[in-house]
Amino acid sequence: MPDVLAIVSKAVFEKEAAGLGPGQVWPTDRYRSENKNLAQLASGGRLLLVTVRPPKEALWLVAVLDSPVMTGKEWCAKPNRVPITDVTALRKRIRFTSGKGIQAAPGALGMSLQTPRALTPSAAERLLAKAERSLRPKGPINVTKHEPDSPLPCLCMHCLPGSSDRAAAGGISFVRASSEAAGRKLYYWMPEELSPVADAVNRSVRGALAARMAARR
Repeated sequence: MPDVLAIVSKAVFEKEAAGLGPGQVWPTDRYRSENKNLAQLASGGRLLLVTVRPPKEALWLVAVLDSPVMTGKEWCAKPNRVPITDVTALRKRIRFTSGKGIQAAPGALGMSLQTPRALTPSAAERLLAKAERSLRPKGPINVTKHEPDSPLPCLCMHCLPGSSDRAAAGGISFVRASSEAAGRKLYYWMPEELSPVADAVNRSVRGALAARMAARR
């Protein structure tokens, strides 16, 4: 299945992802384009969206749409979970299946990317690996499981940057909490009414996390 690189214009990005930058998640779920080169995604694959940022033509990977589907005049998928990542350093290593790389004169990088093109598998993986590394904190690793169907916002490594500190479900208010053990960190939603005993809850969760990590050794 192909991995296709396509550009998001400066105007669209600044309107729909206003204020967002590297490390933050733009939860877009669509790409508006009828370009025929995107038709190869009909059989599956990933759409890697980039944009060019001033003043020095920085190249940002801003979203990845997995297995997008054409609906009318746009390609739609589940909301993006990949953080915005500065991939300027990889520009010379990006290769398309045509065998060519990015060829652009100074000031024309955005124009050179107007046509969506399929990436080589190695180029796509380099871009995605760079985004994955940007998610990894220098401290404990977030081991929270991805839960797309939960009534509360997911707090996994990918979704955490876009989550808030508070949430509600079923008429109950929750606050975001976390526990750390053995170099791992587990995020969870705690009913706000338990705030007075938050320390006890944290100890309990930390103990369970430590036991789980010990069992895996």
